[in-house]
Amino acid sequence: MSPFRLKSGDTVALIACSDGMAPEDRVRIDALAGHLRHFGLQVEESRTLMRAHGPFSGTPGERAGELNRLFADPRIAAIFDISGGDSANQILPLLDYGAIRKSDTPMFGLSDLTSVLNAVSARSGVRTYHYRTMNLIGGYGERQREEFYRTFFEGLPDLYNFDFEFLRGEDLNGDVIGGNLRCLLKLAGTPYWPDFAGKVLLLESLGGGANRIASLLSQLSQTGAFERCSGLLLGTFTELENRGEFAAVRDYVLELTGERGIPVVKSGRIGHGEDAKCVVLG
Repeated sequence: MSPFRLKSGDTVALIACSDGMAPEDRVRIDALAGHLRHFGLQVEESRTLMRAHGPFSGTPGERAGELNRLFADPRIAAIFDISGGDSANQILPLLDYGAIRKSDTPMFGLSDLTSVLNAVSARSGVRTYHYRTMNLIGGYGERQREEFYRTFFEGLPDLYNFDFEFLRGEDLNGDVIGGNLRCLLKLAGTPYWPDFAGKVLLLESLGGGANRIASLLSQLSQTGAFERCSGLLLGTFTELENRGEFAAVRDYVLELTGERGIPVVKSGRIGHGEDAKCVVLG
């Protein structure tokens, strides 16, 4: 069953906590909002959605202030961050994690939002959702919209069900943390680094060949994450797989986790693909 439900008449918010949306994105944003309204939802655009200061939708304080405002607003049933890029971690010291905990409003995002989703989950205990809402208007939009409605309006598990294969082990259970590998590592050494103990660690990536991904995996391993997590869920590594280099990284992951022999699962339906599913974090 879905951890939360939407209903007709609910208000959802669109925000860009990472890089602001470009003017040419307006057509896509309007299309997304149109589909959300077709579900019976009211759509509120935050004041920090479109680019206003160079690549940013606002200063770090403005972006954090808007996210804090949306979490505190009892009208908002869900927050959909539709941005990506490099800027999301700027807002982390400015978020009101106590108020976020009280609101318990679900937040959705992907890619660079990995830093915010995991920080919010770690510091407030609120569940967050590794999902790209723009998938509703992507190449698999019709199917994504059907699964979105069935999951969040009817309480069915469609958007959470995905195909996978075990690279090691036979069973993988537990709460999930993580997301985009590069952006998760932005939290290393900060107060927002999550506790990996007993958690399933999700890792995926858009960019990077075997050398870059191996380097990032080495850094992650050196934080002790692989010594504490209960297993790995590998999503799509888009550039890596397009280059035909996944096998080398697969073998390296198995080497890094071999001493403990933790389960390792691979799925082609989690990550940056337009057919990707939703994973609950926290």
